[in-house]
Amino acid sequence: MGSSSTTSSRMLSPLPGSFQPSLKADLRWNSRLASSIKTNAQTKGRIMTKSWTRRRFMASAGLSAIGLGLSSPAAVVSARALFGAEGKGRRVTLLHFTDTHAQLEAHPEYLPGADPEIQMMGGYARLKTAIEEERRNCDGPCFLFDGGDDFQGSGPATWSRGEVVLGPLDALGLDVFVPGNWEPAYGPERFKETMARLSCPVVCYNFHDTESGKRLFEPSVTIERQGVKIAVVGITDIGASKRHPPAEFRGMDTTRMEGLRDFVKALRARERPDLVVALTHTGLSISRQIGREIPEFDVVLSGHSHERTARPILEGEVVVVEPGCFGSFLSRLDVFLGPAGGVVGHEFRLIPILPDRYEEDRTVKALVDSALAPYRARMGEVVGKTESLLMRYDVLENTADDFITDAVREAAKADIGFSNGFRFGAPILPANVTEADLWNLLPMDARLKTGWITGKELKDYLENELELVFSKDPWKLNGGWGPRASGLALLFKARAEKGRRVVSLKVGGRDVEDERRYTIAGCERPGEPIDVICRHRGSHDAEVLPITVHQALRDYFKTHPAIAPRREGRERALDLPSVVFSQDAVLAGGDVYRAATTPSGLPPT
Repeated sequence: MGSSSTTSSRMLSPLPGSFQPSLKADLRWNSRLASSIKTNAQTKGRIMTKSWTRRRFMASAGLSAIGLGLSSPAAVVSARALFGAEGKGRRVTLLHFTDTHAQLEAHPEYLPGADPEIQMMGGYARLKTAIEEERRNCDGPCFLFDGGDDFQGSGPATWSRGEVVLGPLDALGLDVFVPGNWEPAYGPERFKETMARLSCPVVCYNFHDTESGKRLFEPSVTIERQGVKIAVVGITDIGASKRHPPAEFRGMDTTRMEGLRDFVKALRARERPDLVVALTHTGLSISRQIGREIPEFDVVLSGHSHERTARPILEGEVVVVEPGCFGSFLSRLDVFLGPAGGVVGHEFRLIPILPDRYEEDRTVKALVDSALAPYRARMGEVVGKTESLLMRYDVLENTADDFITDAVREAAKADIGFSNGFRFGAPILPANVTEADLWNLLPMDARLKTGWITGKELKDYLENELELVFSKDPWKLNGGWGPRASGLALLFKARAEKGRRVVSLKVGGRDVEDERRYTIAGCERPGEPIDVICRHRGSHDAEVLPITVHQALRDYFKTHPAIAPRREGRERALDLPSVVFSQDAVLAGGDVYRAATTPSGLPPT
């Protein structure tokens, strides 16, 4: 890592056998993402302008891309080739991962357009090897950033309240960490304790104590290494304290974003850094908006929405990237600093963490094995069997949530079963389903809750949920997935105006009637009023059932020994493809197949 000083007042490898699920016909991701190209730009000083710099010209000409899987070395245009050796400037390397969700070991991963599309990837021990390899191949200072959501997402993480993650994560050698929305999953006291035990600075501009109004962490940290000074500002999920169960965020608030641009301006003036980085856990669409509204940032390293940027996105002259989730990828962004200051160019790689590419680091492997050892037996318990792939990679319907909501609806004997699910989950292969799989699907258990609502209330609820996913105002986004339900068929227009998206709504195969009552079921969220079911406020005659969602899934397996869920068209958008990998691809407008976040194949190694 080299010597450094820190200024802070901080408190592809195929799966065994021949299993290769064919999703290509449905997905239609194609070769239009083609060339891997590296971008450079003209010097950008601290005073931002709207003039056509060389970076903006190159972006407009389509030369900002590093595509997935279809490039060759001959297609790569380097900064040296474009501007010559003298124009390249000092290189600064930013390594970044995010949203590992306690996936400490290699796991199945979904690679649309690759062959096969499901491959084993990730694992902290291989991620460590990849990090060290990239560090050895740096011409200048190298920094490692973590975008959060690491301590929740698996059975062992929940059973140990995040303890299994701490040792392996620390061993990766982080420089800066920003908390994600799931870090407080085990309550505010445990959250603060865990953050204090990390060996690196934890920074966050918008994590406040509600009583005192003070920040829980320093908003930024400045690091100087090999003569280069960078300032890093942390920003977490703005809506987390309102969206999550109140018990998780008791006494904490993530909504206060006022004054951020003035803060960054003052930081630049005070610290005079060579580079200002926003390390965000806000979702890619909001990260892009931050880049548009605060051009004083040079780079935004995004997390939360589990998007994979095949190539860097330019918002004016701010470079925005996001490296997927689960430790399946490591992003490397090299920026070049000009002699007079400012960024003159950048190069980007999305690096897949593959078993045949990286050996496991022995030290981290031992830490992972030791952390998981007490839980191995429980993880391996078989609870059922699936004969089809359980997938959660979709903004709309997916087979994993179809299974979950079917089980919830059956257990509660309701007309509609809802899922409180989260953005993505690692695929579960057609085989026996284990306790570990169950907790990867739903990392937090909770009792079921049921009640009734009218047809009019159901429509209004769904309109609000769709606005949270497809709002034209990025600041109103809250979550990266559409409604997921059993017993309900929803047809809508994603790009319609707020309150006018629902085109057709059926329950039990019949059109919904405004005055008719429909029973709904979902998960209890600790601290919420009794009448709130899956974010629907005002549910009638609501009651908590003496069964948890995990018990409902196990009971479902008992009555359905072998499940085989398929996409049924439960939630369909008339103005989108039948399968949508990327929320940002929709919100950015244009052809979703050409979007930087629509993958096609395996990134080059």
